[in-house]
Amino acid sequence: MISRVFFTLMGIFLAGTAIAQLSFAPPKEISGGTISGISALDVADFNTDGLMDVVLFEGGAHAEGRNTLAWLEQKHSGKWVKHDFEQLPNMDDFIGSAKCGDVDNDGDPDVVFSNDGHSSGPVNVYVLENNVNQPEKIRWTVHLISTIEGFHANDMRLADIDRDGKMDVVLRHKAPESLKVIFQNRMDQWSTKTISTGQAGEGLAVGDLNADGLIDISMTGHWYLTPSDARSGTYKKYDIDGGYKMVNKATKESTGDIDGDGRLDIVLSPAEHFKKYGGDNHDLAWYRCPRKPKNKSRWKKFIIKSNYNKAHCAKLADFDNDGDLDILSAIAWDDREIIIYLNDHGTFDRSIQVVSGKGIYSGAVADMDGDGDLDIIGEEKYSKDGHAYYYENLLIK
Repeated sequence: MISRVFFTLMGIFLAGTAIAQLSFAPPKEISGGTISGISALDVADFNTDGLMDVVLFEGGAHAEGRNTLAWLEQKHSGKWVKHDFEQLPNMDDFIGSAKCGDVDNDGDPDVVFSNDGHSSGPVNVYVLENNVNQPEKIRWTVHLISTIEGFHANDMRLADIDRDGKMDVVLRHKAPESLKVIFQNRMDQWSTKTISTGQAGEGLAVGDLNADGLIDISMTGHWYLTPSDARSGTYKKYDIDGGYKMVNKATKESTGDIDGDGRLDIVLSPAEHFKKYGGDNHDLAWYRCPRKPKNKSRWKKFIIKSNYNKAHCAKLADFDNDGDLDILSAIAWDDREIIIYLNDHGTFDRSIQVVSGKGIYSGAVADMDGDGDLDIIGEEKYSKDGHAYYYENLLIK
């Protein structure tokens, strides 16, 4: 009996210690005030110096007409140096999504981004090819990889969908409501496949949900099974929580093994309160992936926070270095804040507030300073006069 009480008290003590240890430095604005109105960003080590850099896109019409394409180089001194990309002709008002990855398999990260008129099309998808390892070439080569009917492309993921060793692009947009998979043949030749959804809203994540070796696509309470012939086959839709979109059709989501059972679970976050794009307050929740994910009755929902909205950023990452995935949630409008919900064997009763008064619209998580813990980069709100901030994790000093 005494030993049981001891271990119970010890567990409570250690849990409290974990919260006390996990803290973040005050937010640091990284552009020196030169870039505001950011609508998309991501992070990568563009010059392969061992420090993570940040790519930033300024939001056009919703940023008082400013339209900036740039990356910020992180110096070992702690300073950030701005480098502008080439201004592309005929740029439209909205850069709604951007992701970094080694698209051309040459060992350095490239940038993929979308551009459209926010409420008008078409959607143009570009790759900025990084040539840091090829000094005989110009620094960045621009590729227009797809022009798509539609607008408001706000969700993008990079993954090798057809398992040919090349990075592909998964994109969700409005009008027509559909998913696109842009398959890479080579850097100057791509093929676009439409997966019609007929479902309004936002939200997208990727992961091998049925453990068959193929990357599947999740979207606002549903998932699409990638066929063995990913380029010409049919992507069949299955339900996770088919009623989620009836309350709020705009989500941000992430996949990862939350409970340590080897299967990829899904986090859904209600992202927007605008009736046209989102909906009413709903649940920040995670869904346990069953052994047979095609059976919707076997998905189990766990509510983290109810009566919630405007949380336009939802990311899974191990912020406290305890071996499991925590949940980053950030509100991008009005009562902005950034919260980390700490994972205790699949429960999220403990949380810390990273900051109040600032949120995240897209954001990124990475070990920015190379000290062994995960930091946060995020634009404090959607476009307008929002700046990009660095939140250093102080777990390891």
